[in-house]
Formats: sequence, C-alpha cells, structure tokens
Amino acid sequence: MRSERLFRRQIRKFAKLKLKERRRALLWKTKISASVAAGFETNPLNDALEKGDYFNEESFSINWVPTFSEQWGADIGYRVTHQNYFEQTDLSTLDQALTGSLKYYPWEDGKLLLQPGAEFEWLYYPKDDLSTYEDTKAFLKFKHYAGEKWNWGGKYEYSYKIYEAKRTRDEAKNTLQPARADYRNTAELYITRYIDKYSVKLRGKAYRNNSNDAYQKFYDYDAYRGYVTLSRSFLEEDKLYLSFTPNYERKNYHRRDAEGTARHDDIVEYKLDLYYTLKKYWTLTYNYAHKASNSNAAGGEYTNITNKVGLMVDF
Repeated sequence: MRSERLFRRQIRKFAKLKLKERRRALLWKTKISASVAAGFETNPLNDALEKGDYFNEESFSINWVPTFSEQWGADIGYRVTHQNYFEQTDLSTLDQALTGSLKYYPWEDGKLLLQPGAEFEWLYYPKDDLSTYEDTKAFLKFKHYAGEKWNWGGKYEYSYKIYEAKRTRDEAKNTLQPARADYRNTAELYITRYIDKYSVKLRGKAYRNNSNDAYQKFYDYDAYRGYVTLSRSFLEEDKLYLSFTPNYERKNYHRRDAEGTARHDDIVEYKLDLYYTLKKYWTLTYNYAHKASNSNAAGGEYTNITNKVGLMVDF
C-alpha cells in the first residue's frame, strides 16, 4: 500500500511538472521572421512618366505571443523593413513599427476573438526628409469562427500621421509653420470560406482621410476598396501555396480640383503571391502586382507593375 501511494504521488508530481512546463512554454512563445528580396518596379513614382527601377528589400520581425489563460493572451511585436531603390534613391525607405494588442476570447469554445491594440510606425526616407512621418494608430479587431469552414471578422482603426519636415498650407497655398498632419478613420469587414484546400475571402474597406492642409483640402478624401482573394495549397505536404487577389478602389477627393470638378480616382489592382517551402523553416517567395489608376486629373493616370523574388525564414 505504501509503495502504491508513493507511486501515485510521483505520478501527480510528474503531471504537475508537465503542466507547469506547458504553461511556461505558452507564456514565453515567440515568433521570428526574416526575409530578403529583390525586384523590379516599372513605375515606382506612380505618375505619367514611367521610369522603372530595381530595388532590394530586407525585413525582420519578432513577436511575443503569450497565453495567460484560456481567455486571455497578447501579441507584442517589432518589425523593420528596409527598401532600397538603385536609381530613384529618394524613394528608399526604412520602415519600423512597434505593435501591442490584447487577445480576449469571451466564449469558452474560443470561437470569438476580440483584439484591442495600438501601433506606432516611423517611416523614414533617408534622402527625402519631406516624406518622413510618424503614424500612431489605435485599433479594435474581431474574428468569429462559424464552424470549420467559415470565419468572418473586421477592424476599426484610428490613425494620426504627422510629418517631420513637411509643412501645411493655407487656402492661398502659402506654406505655414505647423507640420502637416493627417487623421484617418478606417473600417473593414471580411468573410472567409474554406473548401478542401481552397479558400475564398471577400473583404471590404472604407476610410476617410482628413488633413490640416487647407489648400484645396488637398489630402481630404473618402475611399472605398473591395477585395476578392482566391488561394489554394498544392503538392505533397502542401509545399506550394498560391494566392490571387484582384481589388478595386474608388477615391473621392473633397475639393481637390480636376477639370472643373473635384478629383476622383479609380484604381484596379491584381496581386499574385506564391510561397514554396524549401525546408522546415525556409520559404521561397514570388510576388507580382499590376496596378492601374484612372482619374479625371492627368496626374492620377498611371500603370505600375512589380515583380519580386525573395527568401524567407520563420520559426
């Protein structure tokens, strides 16, 4: 009897130790990703004077995604991307962002996720001080799993973007001392359907951008964008993943002049993304984008095509 009690005590001790180790692993869970890529863009300036340029890109991100309990978790991360153009060097950027959010599952089955959070982004143009800005965002996301084959969700975001060197203008186009600042409200909804190895996702987004620049309310506009994403995995162990996303955007400016009326742009874009798993952590990537803008203002007419090949590691 004594030996049996000792055995049971050891089993309970072992089970508690395993549970403690599992909780520790969930608490200190991290995600790390890095990539390098190179590509060619036919019209990086997005204007009527199409002049292509090669570029290279490096990125890194790290996220701490702890699980505190069955209902609470978090996602805290940092990301940085450096993009360098060879000829049009003013377009080269260093993009950094800090993001933090809470993850709350109000239902015991874990089918509903609420995620409030904030992000601070600093987009630095080393050779173009006027374009450098800081963007502070607050957001609330939600996602609901409606069975194994459906999910839907959405997001509301408020952002405040302020430029470091660019100044605002008055109605007479005089440059004023205050820095230019933009305020944006964004709302989006999506729904996803899974069919075997296929998935279909419909997404819609609407946002309003307001600026303290008074000249023709130059940066004040409303925009609406719709996406359809078709994706599928192929080959043994789903090594190849393919995604195709056509999308359409309508942008209506409040007062910016264009042929006697306010300017509006219609933008159609097609994106193709390919991911091929080489080994456990290594992935070969290819991205293609075709973007065409039609506008009632001559400056809004352009076409841009981007091809990019890269290598990514994540664990």
